[in-house]
Amino acid sequence: MKMFDLKGAVLSLTTPTIVALLNSIELYRGKTMTVKNLKKLDALKDIARRSNAITSNYLGNVFLSDNEEKDLFEKGKPAETFSQHVVKGYCEALALIDQVYKFQPFDRSFISTLHFYMYRGYNPEIGGNYKDTQNYIQEMMPDGSYRTIFVPAAPEEVVPLLDNLIYQFNMLSVDEEVNKLLLISAFLLDFMCIHPYNHGNGRLSRLILNFLLKKYGYTIDDYYSISYIIKLRIGEYIDAFEGSARGWEDNSNDYTVYVSFLLKSILEGYRKLDYILEVNSLEGTAEEKILKVITDSATPITKQVVQNILYSTSPATIEKALASLLRANKIQLITKGRYSKYFRI
Repeated sequence: MKMFDLKGAVLSLTTPTIVALLNSIELYRGKTMTVKNLKKLDALKDIARRSNAITSNYLGNVFLSDNEEKDLFEKGKPAETFSQHVVKGYCEALALIDQVYKFQPFDRSFISTLHFYMYRGYNPEIGGNYKDTQNYIQEMMPDGSYRTIFVPAAPEEVVPLLDNLIYQFNMLSVDEEVNKLLLISAFLLDFMCIHPYNHGNGRLSRLILNFLLKKYGYTIDDYYSISYIIKLRIGEYIDAFEGSARGWEDNSNDYTVYVSFLLKSILEGYRKLDYILEVNSLEGTAEEKILKVITDSATPITKQVVQNILYSTSPATIEKALASLLRANKIQLITKGRYSKYFRI
């Protein structure tokens, strides 16, 4: 059976690259502390929560159509389809985390509760129960076939492995030698390699990430979705997991690539939040702010992206400003239709 040495794994991760990432995260965390002073902060948090739920489930092959998403998030209709139930359950799990993270112990029971929340509206019997058959972590190839990336722990190993891993995590969480971000990242790799449930392990790992980041003072996922960043870099994520999981079963794996990927994603979230703070604090008209957002972007962006950045500006105002900027030839329309994209001249 796998033998964990979580402290040894974490202490081995202090490479110059990782230390630089940690320092940058702390810098941006300090810069973004003023986020609590933003106007209409609840609107920004709602955008992040919706993005978390949609993209984390997307990564787990649970998809909502545009109409299903609008029915669930904008029209307030009750969930009907499997996908809607699971996404709604994920939102409820995020809400639970927000309510309890300050005092909730991190234990196996709470992890199972989060898993239960994902499925309770559709089929409560699915949620919270450990796997009863061997599962596999697979990648879908362009031709529709699947490639096995990793063979997780066997069903009979789940409880002892989880107990030991969580025990070591909690012991190290009060160890001043141990960096909390490195500890969280290493824990998540081991959790994914155990893969304790038949389904939903990846989505659950992102709920655990949300909980642990908040518990130890990193609230970025409340304001900018880490799952969205992972979605944009899904190929890199798969490569990072595969690289760091190799040799896990005989304790010869190297956590570095996976941990570096997670740290880069967290740092990117803080950078995006810092930019949102910057743009929304500028003096000037909505049109001037929108022009800055489009000019600053390295790639064409949609109206929805503009709305997410200028979260306190109404969609009607943004649409009017985009039309005005196009007429003035200050921006260009790259693609037309439902998902129109805009780019600088």
